[in-house]
Amino acid sequence: MLRIVLSSLGLLLLGLALAQNDVQNVTVFDTSSPINREVSQLFWITMGFAALIFTVVFGALIYSIVKFRARGDEKGEPPQFHGNDRLEILWTLIPLGIVAVLFALTAKTLFAIGTPPEEGIEVQVTGYQFWWDFYYPEYDVRTSNELIIPVGRAVKFEVTSKDVIHSFWAPNLGGKIDAIPGVTTRTWFQAEEPGIYYGQCAELCGASHANMRFRVIAVPEEEFENFMRAARAYKAPEPVSPREERGQQIFAQSCASCHRVQGTAAQGTLGPDLSYFGNRTTLGAGVWPNKPEYLKPWIMNSTDVKPGSEMPAFPQLTEEDVEALVAYLDSLRLEGFDFSELPKR
Repeated sequence: MLRIVLSSLGLLLLGLALAQNDVQNVTVFDTSSPINREVSQLFWITMGFAALIFTVVFGALIYSIVKFRARGDEKGEPPQFHGNDRLEILWTLIPLGIVAVLFALTAKTLFAIGTPPEEGIEVQVTGYQFWWDFYYPEYDVRTSNELIIPVGRAVKFEVTSKDVIHSFWAPNLGGKIDAIPGVTTRTWFQAEEPGIYYGQCAELCGASHANMRFRVIAVPEEEFENFMRAARAYKAPEPVSPREERGQQIFAQSCASCHRVQGTAAQGTLGPDLSYFGNRTTLGAGVWPNKPEYLKPWIMNSTDVKPGSEMPAFPQLTEEDVEALVAYLDSLRLEGFDFSELPKR
């Protein structure tokens, strides 16, 4: 029993330590979204009833142990009694009442989180091993691994997969939903505070399941609309230096068959869309910060840093080639947008 208690305490402390990570405070109890607020309220009410029942039952047990313990001077059998009809009816009705209350509250919560608002932005989500594609049909805009949403507006998702079963989950914003090949599932959530929210595949899907992450970037509605207009009209800028020009040539030779860059001949669909890649806060499907020291090894041999990655290695590239490619990718930007300073939630 002591081992169980200590193990449970250790897991609790580990969970609290992870929750206080300075990179991301991942919790389903973040009440800055309507769904989590409903679920949190139901959870704490349920825990309150559980605590009450535990206190009553444990208190009765302790009372019985103390009251009827052996004292060593007993002679014969103790006084006998044969139950109490009123007490038995009472302790049957009380649990029934608690179950009825929890049933009603659960039904209310399920209805609230299962019915998205009529007005909302639609996003088509597609899971791949091991990255996410996001398409906004209303705006004809596509992003990969970073989902841009407006604060205060519901976002409705149609979720599917192109290979195996994945699960789309942003813990701070709402519940998870499976991404199933050939099937479209639906969910929604809404962010009420600006910030960068953590997302994760929640269904074991292969060697890099744990590295199949994404970010939800919630910005004020005006900034969201400006981003969508700029993204729709985006055309990759021409290189402004010999290094960027060399990087563009390498990209056309080695990357364009799998990746798309809006406004160029690169229209591949096997890998993430790299239009306005320079604006992203992360790379490798949310695994690392979008910085050259992380991008270089990813380009050289992605499977060394992310097992199961389907991007081939490029051993033929020199150090100068990789630096040129990094410079070109960093130049793919929408000017006037910097999400790196948003709070990480």
